[in-house]
Amino acid sequence: MTSFHFDIGSRAQRAGRLISRVRTELLRVLSEKKKAEGLTQQAIAKRLGVDRSQINRQLSGESNLTLRSLAEIAWAMNMEVSLQLQEPSCAYGRNDISGTSTIGHGPIKVVHLSRSNGSAELAEQNAQLKSKE
Repeated sequence: MTSFHFDIGSRAQRAGRLISRVRTELLRVLSEKKKAEGLTQQAIAKRLGVDRSQINRQLSGESNLTLRSLAEIAWAMNMEVSLQLQEPSCAYGRNDISGTSTIGHGPIKVVHLSRSNGSAELAEQNAQLKSKE
């Protein structure tokens, strides 16, 4: 079986992680604004005078997100961008644990339900998992 090893280098890796964090933050704020105020991608696009598809492409990573477009989207959401430069928190050559990782969040619970007695099995499995912790 052929195996491939890709080394993109620390420069490209840091750039990619920054872009990912920016997009993640934009999506988080948009989600909060949507719940609180009903703000949508369509409303942002209308305020900026562009198609919703352009906003969608920028937020999904299908289109470049420039500093100008970041500032404009933030403006349309009535937010301000803050930038902070700091020393890297992860040493070179080590993977960075992302915010969505399950590492450090305890065991993953497996649920098997049968049609006849599903809730009893679930309670028993959860009790077994807790006793192992």
